[in-house]
Amino acid sequence: MDQRPLLDAYRDTQQRMLGLMDFLSSLQDLSALDVNRPDLEGLLAQSLQALLENQGMERSSVFLVRNGMLENAAGMDWADLMAGRQAGSAPRASGDTCLRVGEGIMGLAVATGRIQRCEDISTDERFARLQEGPPPTGSLICLPIHAGDAVLGVLNVSHPEPGFFDVTRERLLRLFVALLAQVIAHWRHVHQMEATIRARTRDLQRALEQAQEMRERYEALAVVDDLTGLHNRRFFFPEAQAALSRATRYSEPFSILTLDLDHFKRVNDMHGHAVGDRVLQDVAAALRAMLREGDILARFGGEEFVFALPETGPQGAMRLAERVRERLSAMTWDVGAAGTLQVTASMGVAALSPDEESSSSQVLLDRLLAQADKALYISKDGGRDRATMEDPA
Repeated sequence: MDQRPLLDAYRDTQQRMLGLMDFLSSLQDLSALDVNRPDLEGLLAQSLQALLENQGMERSSVFLVRNGMLENAAGMDWADLMAGRQAGSAPRASGDTCLRVGEGIMGLAVATGRIQRCEDISTDERFARLQEGPPPTGSLICLPIHAGDAVLGVLNVSHPEPGFFDVTRERLLRLFVALLAQVIAHWRHVHQMEATIRARTRDLQRALEQAQEMRERYEALAVVDDLTGLHNRRFFFPEAQAALSRATRYSEPFSILTLDLDHFKRVNDMHGHAVGDRVLQDVAAALRAMLREGDILARFGGEEFVFALPETGPQGAMRLAERVRERLSAMTWDVGAAGTLQVTASMGVAALSPDEESSSSQVLLDRLLAQADKALYISKDGGRDRATMEDPA
């Protein structure tokens, strides 16, 4: 039975789950905002930051109804976000732009109380330009911010790709704007003593707790490779960075070992994906059996695997590579009339230098992975079925 449709369906489901986890991160960030801060505009800027950081949108803004007009309370794009990060503070942007209720697509969303979608900004007559410069492109969605029967304002989110906001993205943004409405109402309760908000904030807390439980369940599923049962890249990077940070703090050795099965495409082409999957599963089990406590092993994708080896110097990593090579050389697979199949692997080793200059664990890990990959390709060029240690010099 061809397993590829099932695998494709699983990967699609996994991508949807990861997208949902990112959205839940937006909700979690939104729930952590300090409603005791004195300015509503700063609170809204932090809300937009939570949306941009986790959803990959180009720009977002909030217009609030004040004295019968729509006033720009906060706006943010990726340039604002990056500038805020470099400055070490939460980015914030607001302006004095005003619209009449009913004017343009934003005003229409407030006037009707309904979501307005603009599939292509460049051709939609409802889009009212607010700034000078080249004509904008892409898509826009405007979601009214409801609090009971009242419309507080509108959340506007744009993306450079026309037709980007499909039904699924609209539903997620509906949830975000519903919680944003609760945040605004809560702020007004704190600062204006609005008694009606108390019950709503209790409901919000319950919803956020449920969202956090969902996120934790999906995280547990999202860090394991479905085929081999090994951890995946999503798990590897934060764990390896933490281990590397400990190693640098206490001047302990640390190594990376990367492994790529040789000519694995031929296995799939000649014997089929079912045999290829069985080989990957068996290799993964053999690698897992070699782990020590504290070692980190992950499948990086395809036929590539990586070890993070705390308390292990370059010679220790090379000894492990040799054990891996010997173990793989002893493994065979029955492929019917074609006889038996064997696989080899090319490996690369990189180790933390004792005189490594102080850098973030992410920078160090990226450097070690790049060095190990370079060594791996030296092994490939040298005839495969071997390990090479990269000289950082």
